[in-house]
Amino acid sequence: MDSFSYQARVEQRRESRFAADIDAILCWDGVSQPVVIRNISIYGALILGGWLPPVGQRVTLIAEGLEVWGTVIWEGADRCGLLLSSEVDPLAIIGKAGGRSEERPTITLHQVEPGRYA
Repeated sequence: MDSFSYQARVEQRRESRFAADIDAILCWDGVSQPVVIRNISIYGALILGGWLPPVGQRVTLIAEGLEVWGTVIWEGADRCGLLLSSEVDPLAIIGKAGGRSEERPTITLHQVEPGRYA
């Protein structure tokens, strides 16, 4: 029986991202909105929220043990990416819960009959 293993395409990043679920506040132009930090790295964060600033907007991200300036570098319907203005320690921010690097699972296919894999 033949087997093949495939690994999902992985983004190449200089710094590891760590999964998070941290309540925070995002401030810009006199607006303060509750958000969730979904993942974080030394210089970036993925933010989820209902109302988020546009690309290019300077913001302040505030959470327990964190207050940092950043710039929105991309936006989606309910999320945006921040480039942080200074280095942060993701594991310290996440706390004792630690975190996990976002890794993609490996998929292994086994040949069940000639030309068919499962």
